[in-house]
Amino acid sequence: MGLAQLLQTRLGLTGPDARHSTRIRQYMARLAEQDTPQSWFHGSFSVDPWSTAIDLLNMRDELVVNGWTGLAPDGSTAKLKALASLEQSQLPLDRAFADYPMELIHELESATAAHWTLGISQLKLQHPRSSFPAIWNRLIGALERRGVMVVEPSLPTEPVGEVTVLVAKTEWEAAEHTARWLGSASADNSATERSAVVASSGTALLDQELQLRGLPRIGVSNRSRWRAIDQIIPLFFNVIWGPVDVQLLGEFLNLPVSPVRRAAARHLLHALAAQPGTGGDEWLGALQKISNDAILGPVVAAELNQLLSTGLLSDDGTVSGSVVVERAQWLRVQLSRRVRLYPQLESVLSHLNEFTALIDGPEPVTRKTIARILESVIPASASPLTRGEAAPWVTLRSLGELCDNVDTLVWWGCQDDGQTRPRHWDDAERQALQTIGVELPDPAALAELELSVAVNAARHCRRLLLVRAAEISGEPTKAHPVLSSLAFSTLPTPLPGNPVENKKAVEHAITALTVGPAELVRDGVWRLAGRTATLTPVRPSQTQLLPASHELGPRPAFIPDKLSYSQLSTLIGCSMKWVLEKKGRLKVGDAQSVPSGNTVIGTLVHKVVEELFGELYAANRAVPEPKEVQAKLDQLVPHYASELLLPGKGSKLAGLRPVIENSVIKLFQTLQTQGVYIRATEHEFNKPASFNVNGAPIEIHVSGFIDVLAADQHAEPVVIDLKWTNRSKYRREEITKGDAMQLALYH
Repeated sequence: MGLAQLLQTRLGLTGPDARHSTRIRQYMARLAEQDTPQSWFHGSFSVDPWSTAIDLLNMRDELVVNGWTGLAPDGSTAKLKALASLEQSQLPLDRAFADYPMELIHELESATAAHWTLGISQLKLQHPRSSFPAIWNRLIGALERRGVMVVEPSLPTEPVGEVTVLVAKTEWEAAEHTARWLGSASADNSATERSAVVASSGTALLDQELQLRGLPRIGVSNRSRWRAIDQIIPLFFNVIWGPVDVQLLGEFLNLPVSPVRRAAARHLLHALAAQPGTGGDEWLGALQKISNDAILGPVVAAELNQLLSTGLLSDDGTVSGSVVVERAQWLRVQLSRRVRLYPQLESVLSHLNEFTALIDGPEPVTRKTIARILESVIPASASPLTRGEAAPWVTLRSLGELCDNVDTLVWWGCQDDGQTRPRHWDDAERQALQTIGVELPDPAALAELELSVAVNAARHCRRLLLVRAAEISGEPTKAHPVLSSLAFSTLPTPLPGNPVENKKAVEHAITALTVGPAELVRDGVWRLAGRTATLTPVRPSQTQLLPASHELGPRPAFIPDKLSYSQLSTLIGCSMKWVLEKKGRLKVGDAQSVPSGNTVIGTLVHKVVEELFGELYAANRAVPEPKEVQAKLDQLVPHYASELLLPGKGSKLAGLRPVIENSVIKLFQTLQTQGVYIRATEHEFNKPASFNVNGAPIEIHVSGFIDVLAADQHAEPVVIDLKWTNRSKYRREEITKGDAMQLALYH
C-alpha cells in the first residue's frame, strides 16, 4: 500500500479516496442496468441487491488487482461472463486500491512517463521476489526496467530468538503476569533495552494491570458495531417504519446520547411500559404531557407523533429514497444541535450524510436494503474510553510489522482469530484466467507467506513472550498458526521422520516452549522469559463470621401511606425488594420496562373485554359476535400489542386470534348462563388493610382497580380478575392453598 501511494505521487496519479459504500452503490447501478431474469446474479440480486453488489464487487476487485482487464477468457463460466459484461458498462465506478497496480504498470511502461524521475534508486524486498503475487512481480519488473535496483533478501541464517509461550486460564490471569513481566525490566536495562508489544486483541484488562503498577496503558480496543453512539442511526431507521417495534423504540428513546429530548423520551417510555404500542390512550397522554411542558411544547409533541406513530413508513416497495432522506432531516437537525455538547456526534453526522447521499433519489428502497447499507457505512468502532499512553516500548498490531531489531517482544493475544480467506474461484476458472495473464494467488500460498513474514520478524527479537488465554468469554481459544512455524524453526532441518512423526516433533517442541502460571513461582520468586520478581506473601486475614441476620430495628419512615396489590405482594414476598424499589428508588431502566410476551397479550385481551363490554352495554346485549371480537383485535393490536404485527410474527398472531376470540366469547357466555351481569370494568377500589408490625396494629389503605365488577341474580357483587397464561394451573394452586392474596383483597 505504501509503495503504491508513493508511486502514485511520483507519477501524478493521486486522486480523492473513494468511499467503499459509494463504489458498492455504483456497482449496484451496473447490476440493475444489466439485470434480466436470465442474468447469473438475478436470483440473489432480486432478493438482496446491496449484498449481491458487495460480493460481485469484491470478486471484480480480486480479479483487477491481479491484472484482469475486463475480458472474459475462452471457456469462461457464467460468473466470469457476468463480471466481464459488468466491467464493460459505461456507468461510473470510482478507482480503488485494486485498480492501482495495473495503472502503475501501464504508466511506468508508457512512453510519456519514460523520462520522469521516480526519485527511487533502490527497492529493498523484505522477502524473496518469487513469493510475491504475479501482479506485484510485474510492478517490480517495471521499476527495475526504469533503473531501480531491486535488492532481494538473503536467506535467513540467524536463529529465532528465545521463545516462551504463556498459556493462562483466563485473560485476567494472563494480564497479571504480562503486566508483571513488563514491569520487571531492570533499571539498568530499561534505558537501553529496545522492546516491542504486539497487541492482536483488546488490552482493556492488561491496561488495568499496567496502571496498578504505574505503567502506561497500551490502549488497544476490540472493535464493535454495538456501541451506543453507533446505534443512533440504525435504531432511527428501524423505528420510522411500520409496524412499530416497541422494544427497538424503547432502546432508541433510552439511548445515552439520544436525539429525543430526555424529558420527552421519559414520557414516551412510561407510555410504552403501560401500553406497548403507539397511538393508544397512554401514548396520546404522554404526547399531551410533552405538549403541556413549558420547555418542550406542542411542536416537539407533534414532531415525535408524526415521526414515531402516525407517519410511519410502509415497507411495501413504494417508499423512495427521497422520502427516507426527508425523514432523516429531523435526525440531522437534532444531532447538529447536540454536537457541541457531544463532539463524538460529528462521526455520526458524517455517517448520516454518507448514507443519505447513497439512497437519495426516486428509486424505491426497502427496510432490508437500508439495513444492509448501514452495515457498510457505519464501521465497527473502538471504545472511546481506551487511550494509549507514551511508553518505553513500540506497539504493533501484528508480528509481521516488526522490521527493526529489538531485545524483547511480548505478543498479547497470540491466538488464532478463526478467520478464513474466501474462495471465489474454482480450478477451471483459475486455469481460464491464466490464459489471459491473470494469475490468482493461492490462498494457501498467501497464508504460508504471512507465516514466513512473521517468522522472519521473530528473527529480529532476542527474546519473545507469547501470551494466550485458554478461554475468552467462556470459549476456548486455539494457538496462533505462527507458533507451529516458530517451533519448527527450532528443530534441525530437514526433519528425519515421516509426516506423522514430524508433526509430533513440532507438537513436542511447542510443549517445551509452553509454561503455565502455576510453574512461574518457586521459593517466593516469580520467573518468566528471563525476568524475575520477588513476591511478598500476603498475610492471611482473620476471618470473621458474619451474623446470619441483622436486627435493624423499627423503621417508622418506611411505613407507606397506601399500597397497590403488586406493592403489597412485593412487601410480603420480599420486603428487601420493596424497600429498594419504593424507598431506595432503585428500578430497572425505562427501556427494559417495556413489556413483551404474555404480559402484552394479557393487556390486549383485558382491553378487548373492557371495550366490548361498553359496546354491549350500550346495545343492551350480553355476548359479542365473533366478527366483533376480530374487529376489536384489528383496532387494538397496533396500540396494545404492536409486536404481533412485526415480520415473522404473523403465524403467532394468526394462532392467537381464534384463541382470544373463543376465550372472550366464552367469558361473556358463562356470565350470561350464570345470570351474572357486568356493572363496570377497571373499577377503582380502596379499602383499609390491618397489619401487625412488632405487635403494633397498623392500618394502610390498599387501592387498585377491579378488572370486572359484576353482580349475580341476587344483586350480590361478583369480582372477576382477568389473567392470561399458558398454564392451566396458573393461580389455581394459590386458591387451593389459600394464598390468593389478590382475591382476598376483593372480599
